[in-house]
Amino acid sequence: MRKDPNGPKVPEMVRGGRAWLVGLALAAPLVLLTAWLVRGALTAGGVSDRRPSVVAPSPTLDLPANRLEERVDGGADALRAAGCRRLLYWRSEDPPADAEALVFDTVAHARAALEREAGHERTAGPGDEAQVSDQAAYFRRGAVVVRLIADPGVTGSGRLLKVAERLAPALPRTD
Repeated sequence: MRKDPNGPKVPEMVRGGRAWLVGLALAAPLVLLTAWLVRGALTAGGVSDRRPSVVAPSPTLDLPANRLEERVDGGADALRAAGCRRLLYWRSEDPPADAEALVFDTVAHARAALEREAGHERTAGPGDEAQVSDQAAYFRRGAVVVRLIADPGVTGSGRLLKVAERLAPALPRTD
């Protein structure tokens, strides 16, 4: 080492033409770490062209058939007789609405319940069949019937359908 008149002692090889080697040696771990992180993000699905996954809200209530009276006024016995074995309840604030999922023991019982609730006509909507209006959306997926009822004064079937999309992943699988 020799003394540099402008600063501290500097090794000869650094002062010479090998400074780029030192820079490369210091940058290599950072480049490898970055490549590893990007590879992990790509293979884990962190970056993709798919829609981002929606986190389904947990129901406020999850009632078995023997506790339907806690949510259904006067209709619990009729629901049980129709094959309802579970009720899930959510409250939406945007738009303000109540959502109930009625889980039936068979698809046929769910179809019959949807017809009693929403009539025989069907419109486009989520699930296997649906009936959607400005104030309410009813749909069936398998043996589950969902009813979304907007608060008085709230209109817009598009807004109710967005609530249905958010709830769909939380519905029990009955296949």
